[in-house]
Amino acid sequence: MAREGKGKVIQISKGARTRYVSIPADVAGDDRFPFETGEEVTVSIDEDGSRIVISKK
Repeated sequence: MAREGKGKVIQISKGARTRYVSIPADVAGDDRFPFETGEEVTVSIDEDGSRIVISKK
């Protein structure tokens, strides 16, 4: 079980504005991981701009 790990922000093409965040297998495989593949989520930026928050829709 892993509550944290190193992921990566990915940009598919140079002009693309959409970014993807990879979630390490150890985190995604944890039985506490709250998301299913294909599930829609809400992504927001926290108050001080230092974190993103991903939550169930």
